[in-house]
Amino acid sequence: MIRATGRITRVLKHSFPRGFKGVYKINIVGSTGSGKTSFLKCLLGDLFEAHSEEKRRSKVENTVDSTHTWFRVGNTAKTDSTTTVSLNTAGILLVRTFFNSIEFYPVNMAEELILRDDIEEIYQLIFFDNAGQERFDFMSEITMRGSDAIIILVDGTNMSSVGKVSYFLELVREEEYRSNDGANRIPVLIMLNKSDLAEHGVYIGLESIKHIIGQEYDLYETSMKTSEGVEDSIRGLIYKLEESVLEKG
Repeated sequence: MIRATGRITRVLKHSFPRGFKGVYKINIVGSTGSGKTSFLKCLLGDLFEAHSEEKRRSKVENTVDSTHTWFRVGNTAKTDSTTTVSLNTAGILLVRTFFNSIEFYPVNMAEELILRDDIEEIYQLIFFDNAGQERFDFMSEITMRGSDAIIILVDGTNMSSVGKVSYFLELVREEEYRSNDGANRIPVLIMLNKSDLAEHGVYIGLESIKHIIGQEYDLYETSMKTSEGVEDSIRGLIYKLEESVLEKG
């Protein structure tokens, strides 16, 4: 957990002494084209704006639609995707209500949230979205440091993307030993993306890669086009963060 002492953190700690769970660094890694930036766009909608200057085709349009959704999801109006050429970051507030719904808000809305009486927990999350090109692999090594959780995005139509998972898992193990001699594990979620392409016969599927990745990690099938699996993955992330805090005492 990041030891942040900014004004927003102080406000949340004071207003939600039990409900504020802290500030967490979430590192998103994966090969180029696996859907890392699209994941943030799908998840945060208008709350996220990519810093990438290089685009594949046209910019993805995102809107936030909170009607009849379990949390506020950005809907992708097109199938176009983007390529990050350096590093994207996004700081947001994840709110879990007493009705077990999840919502996302910009950090500058903290003082408005404290007026609500239906909030059970608030997490301040800082996402790091690394470029997937091999020439930027050193960025993944740098941003891995101090991570509270790792999300590995895998292109479910590309076996080379699957093969690179072992490289990212090795970076995780190195960080575990660097930070605490391997005493505490860093939570890892692996998302096999582009499940919407299964009907076209090009999607690999979880069963085909479990023997490569192993059974000890949580795997999710996702589609940033349809938002399939996003709900499960975020709830899994929250559970992993809570479990990690308990293990560390």
